[in-house]
Amino acid sequence: MTHTITIIGGGASGTLLAIQLLRQAQQPLHVYLVEQNGPAGRGVAYGTQSEVHRLNVPANKMGAYPDQPGHFHEWLGAQSYAYAANEFVPRTIYAEYLRAQLDEAIAAHPGAIELIHDQAIDIEITPQASSLRGKGLPAHEAVPKRVSTLVTLASGRRLASDAAVLAFGNFLPPQPRFLSAQAAAAPKYFGNPWQADLASRIGPEDRVLVIGMGLTAVDTLLSLHAQQHQGALYAISTHGWWPAVHELGHSYPDFSAELAGKTSAAEMLAVVRSHLRAAETQGSNWRAVIDSLRPSTQALWQQLPLTEKQRFMRHLRRLWDVSRHRMPQECAAVLDSLHATGQLHSLHGRVTVVEYEDGAFEVRYRSHSGEQQLTVDAVINCMGSESNFARLDSPLVQSLLANQHIQPDALAQGLDAAPDGKLAARLYTLGTALKGVLWESTAMPEIRVQAQQLATLLLSLSTVD
Repeated sequence: MTHTITIIGGGASGTLLAIQLLRQAQQPLHVYLVEQNGPAGRGVAYGTQSEVHRLNVPANKMGAYPDQPGHFHEWLGAQSYAYAANEFVPRTIYAEYLRAQLDEAIAAHPGAIELIHDQAIDIEITPQASSLRGKGLPAHEAVPKRVSTLVTLASGRRLASDAAVLAFGNFLPPQPRFLSAQAAAAPKYFGNPWQADLASRIGPEDRVLVIGMGLTAVDTLLSLHAQQHQGALYAISTHGWWPAVHELGHSYPDFSAELAGKTSAAEMLAVVRSHLRAAETQGSNWRAVIDSLRPSTQALWQQLPLTEKQRFMRHLRRLWDVSRHRMPQECAAVLDSLHATGQLHSLHGRVTVVEYEDGAFEVRYRSHSGEQQLTVDAVINCMGSESNFARLDSPLVQSLLANQHIQPDALAQGLDAAPDGKLAARLYTLGTALKGVLWESTAMPEIRVQAQQLATLLLSLSTVD
């Protein structure tokens, strides 16, 4: 009997899972890969067409397969791209790479993958195929003897399969509460910082406020700089911290054994700080200390009780984010030049009100110096992907929540799931939706492992129970 899997989301995580399913399958297999927004292999992370948007991991560590971390760099050479192993390659090229891997898998297994450009709006989970009779399945689609999931698409098509996987990726940033209705509806308020034509919709002399100072904000400013923007640029965050800058060439030994069994974030922090000091005296670098924790971060996160995870989120999360998710030197150099010329102003404060009057945004924020005010012509929301699934304006998510097939995790960072991605009977997830469970679950080195392991699990499921 043919194993049938439906993957909802054709970004990096969904694409890698589809590839792994084909690579591992020892029996007949059919994969539905459903993506509503664009070509498979891109998603938000790699959907950019700008050459200035770079990976924040060196090329020789971005291979699509856990056992071949250098595969991407080898592919670059085969395609006559002249990038060194330690270079940070434009993300648009990485999208080419992912699609090339998918195309190779499709060519090697004709008919095994069906790419569907549509929106999934509901999933029905049932143990009996007989209960699906007469429920609108197209006549040309065979129904297995027993079906576990039935995915309904916006077009009306229904996909019967043995299991379904939610490979969501990133969502739009949350709508800030401080944004007035008029400001939210203004033509130069951009709630989607990833839209392709954003920079071209901003006048060259416009005063621009970027809300947030993470990697998305860096990308946004790089885009404006590439378009030779001349107007004043402002970026604001509550801590006023930009991502740290990569500095390659350092190493540090694994010290995760010293953290094993600790159930206090403060205790863990004390150990890490001792190694940060040791690295400095040994001529290494603090970045290498943080990087040495990467293989064990998920296990360390899971050993913390919920109260300690919440404490980490309140007091240490932003420090971890800027230390762990760094930007390449090339990107930092652009920001440095914008600061040096006085065009870019980095603000440390909390936005309290954004109103829109007479064609301009009036922004009020609170800093250490008290209440401040700023007038700008455009506002770009770079606050990061919405992670609280209860707030998402998605028919599929709202249906799954209503039917109790999924629920937000206790930290509102993703979905409540088992570490292997299981959400419910025959319903799984991977990637960003597992952030609350695993913490490190958004970058390629983690996602490629999840894709490999989840494919193994899915293929082990019986098609008859």
